[in-house]
Amino acid sequence: ELCTLGDPLLDLGWLVATWPETGQPLDEDKTIQPWEGFATAEELVAHYARRTRRDVSQFDWYVVLACYKLGIILEGSNARACAGKAPREIGDSLHAHTVRLFERALRRIKS
Repeated sequence: ELCTLGDPLLDLGWLVATWPETGQPLDEDKTIQPWEGFATAEELVAHYARRTRRDVSQFDWYVVLACYKLGIILEGSNARACAGKAPREIGDSLHAHTVRLFERALRRIKS
């Protein structure tokens, strides 16, 4: 189960954790490339806050948690690759994604 039972801000955090990040290079293998007028993560959160009237003042916490949750899942698949139960190239790619997620989390923590 990857959805939240409870606070919907974690679901929004999960979306933002995987959304193109302003000022950061895109992953080459991303299937969605932002286009002119593509909403930034900040715009998404502001729109969500206006529509739901939820307090998003501590939203970075949810993004950080989502980054770590997804990173842990990806590292589990990387461990399978290390054990020879999945292709090594896939494990390496997933590990690289995990590193980028954790770097994203650290940027949120430091901001």
